[in-house]
Amino acid sequence: MLVLGIILVIAIGFLAVNCISVKFTWSEKIGLAFPVGIGLQTMMMLIINLLKIKLITASVMLGGVLILLLLLSFLYKRRDGVMMYYKKAVRIDTSNCNLVWCFFIVLIAYFEYMNFTKCMYFPTFDRDSLAGFDTIGYVMAQEHTFRNLSIFQQSYMPHIHDAGSYMTYAPMVQLSYAFVYLLGAETSKLVPALMYLSLLIAFYGSMQRVTGPTGAAVATFFVLITPEMIAFSSLSATNVIHAATASSGIIYIALWLKCRERKDLYLGSLLLAVNIWTRSEGIVFIGAALAVVFADVLRNRHWKDLLPVAAALFPALLWAVFSWVSGFYAENIVIFRPYWDAEKAGIIWAFMKAYYKDTQFFGWTVMAFSLSLLANGWFLLKRKDNLALLAMVVISLAFYVMVLYQIDYKWDSIQNVLAYSAKRFFFCFIPMMWFYALSNHWARMLFGRLDSFLLLEEK
Repeated sequence: MLVLGIILVIAIGFLAVNCISVKFTWSEKIGLAFPVGIGLQTMMMLIINLLKIKLITASVMLGGVLILLLLLSFLYKRRDGVMMYYKKAVRIDTSNCNLVWCFFIVLIAYFEYMNFTKCMYFPTFDRDSLAGFDTIGYVMAQEHTFRNLSIFQQSYMPHIHDAGSYMTYAPMVQLSYAFVYLLGAETSKLVPALMYLSLLIAFYGSMQRVTGPTGAAVATFFVLITPEMIAFSSLSATNVIHAATASSGIIYIALWLKCRERKDLYLGSLLLAVNIWTRSEGIVFIGAALAVVFADVLRNRHWKDLLPVAAALFPALLWAVFSWVSGFYAENIVIFRPYWDAEKAGIIWAFMKAYYKDTQFFGWTVMAFSLSLLANGWFLLKRKDNLALLAMVVISLAFYVMVLYQIDYKWDSIQNVLAYSAKRFFFCFIPMMWFYALSNHWARMLFGRLDSFLLLEEK
């Protein structure tokens, strides 16, 4: 049943991407199938439970089948165009393959195989998952409900409504763990394992559209070996799972602003929706995307372009309604009024500055990003090369710092939050920064010439 459930989720995601456009590459469709599919499946699970239907195998699978049928009916209306495209797309083009590409692909496959098996072998042991995400998912699967979960009862846990309660965390990860446990899984580790694998495949697919296969392979390899991110990818926590959709959403919005293909706008918006469904802090990425798209709208007067990005907030609204109906609340931790605390601002700035320079946690990511920014300065100013992506990275970073500043740290010290949670949130920026670093004018020119040279050499 577990295998059938995973196939169903992947099929939902694959069809959803095809509903947006059949013209995405195979790497993009395969890489985004699981993240999009599990996002839609878990939204359906929450709606099922909101309707007071028990979360049992039959209801969850039927909900997935309903999504599948809706997507199939949409594709059936466009069947002529779909069939025509896939008749041409079945041919595999190997003309761009070269030894450098093969070298990096083999390295990626080898490292990711080891990482995937490590993730699946070791049981859940990290504190956040045992205290919250994995335990909530497991109990949900046993009690067949999210609304009336026993561990969320104040009689069982007197401090459940205190600041920082797991009760108020965005529900995608917990529901995805409940999904696999319902279908007979012994561990929830399949979800983070598939998410990280999906991130690598999808990142390669999106990068290939800009720099070609060799540049995409190199960029994907550097994303893969980011020390702290690959370490956390084998845990059951939310951070790497969140990074997969947050970074992809921003990248596709940037691709839309660069190539002006509406499919990228719709897919980017869908990924940003799954991003906020995974972690509430994901609102900073939607805010950054809205700011950049709004600036573009002011120039081009295409006001409808804002709607898909704004619609990415729908999962947050769904979660807010569910929380209100179910009595999921905790002590407020957000300071809504403007204020100035020099000591607090200094602590946040010191931690952020340390992370931007840290090679132990984030490898060469920030260094490559900074060098690329300097090298591409003329093309950035004169041709606005990669300006949209840069703006969204900077704005989302600024928004996140503002969020950190506006939080009242009642449940833990600001130092602990910055030392652990904030460090892991930075994973979202790793793929974005590598995408920027290896997709500027000089990188595109370098990899373009390298691909041409290697192709001539092999001929």
